[in-house]
Amino acid sequence: MMKKQVVWIGVATMGLALAAEAAVVILPNGNRVEGSEVRARPNGDIVLTTPQGQRTFPRGQYQRAEADKPATYDRAGSLVSQGQFDQAISLLKQIVSEYQYLTWDNNARIALARVYLSQKKPAEAVNVFEELFEADPAYRNDDQVAWAYRSALVDAEQFDKLDQDLEQVIATGSREQAARAQIMRGDAKMKRGLVEQAVMDYLRSAILFESETSVHPEALLKSAQGLEQLRDPRAKELYRKLVETYPQSPQAQQARGKL
Repeated sequence: MMKKQVVWIGVATMGLALAAEAAVVILPNGNRVEGSEVRARPNGDIVLTTPQGQRTFPRGQYQRAEADKPATYDRAGSLVSQGQFDQAISLLKQIVSEYQYLTWDNNARIALARVYLSQKKPAEAVNVFEELFEADPAYRNDDQVAWAYRSALVDAEQFDKLDQDLEQVIATGSREQAARAQIMRGDAKMKRGLVEQAVMDYLRSAILFESETSVHPEALLKSAQGLEQLRDPRAKELYRKLVETYPQSPQAQQARGKL
């Protein structure tokens, strides 16, 4: 039961800040216009009820609009914790439809994608993530969302999309992101049975990005595992280095059994 609850906590905290309980329109300059009720027209125009009357904000002339959190969002979380995933998915889809342009549609999309991932339905998760990016391209720059999307691409074996995305991260991202992208590219190659090529990607992260300690233990472990699969004696050296350098890491616990 706890594992299911953790899944929902993950989806609720992932991505951009969740909407406060209010009827608010955020203008391009960051100013907030508050009201008692907000609704969206099908074309994306926002109608906000204020003490002075109704104001209409055409699509493109506001950053975002925020509505009160729908009660069905927490209800969906409760259903996830109870293992009733189909019902939770149905509620989240309803929120996406009913709260379009009101922030909670995107919050529900993130939650929906994570539920699909927890149910081993990566292709469905990929579709939802891509709908999210179309609705709000800013989410492509949110690390948690972007890496969850890439993981879904690996699991869904949509390698063409993944390879293009990872090349961009390696070329323009931070050192930590580049190292992480190299590892994920190795994962994708390993999934395709390209063991030698996968090991080369793992080793690039292990050797060239040694200073990136947040991802280096994973790079060492996967490099060692790949070399072991190739019957390369250097695997034991990397297992030993992992245990000696990061003795408290989960990866070191796995490596100890190989020494």
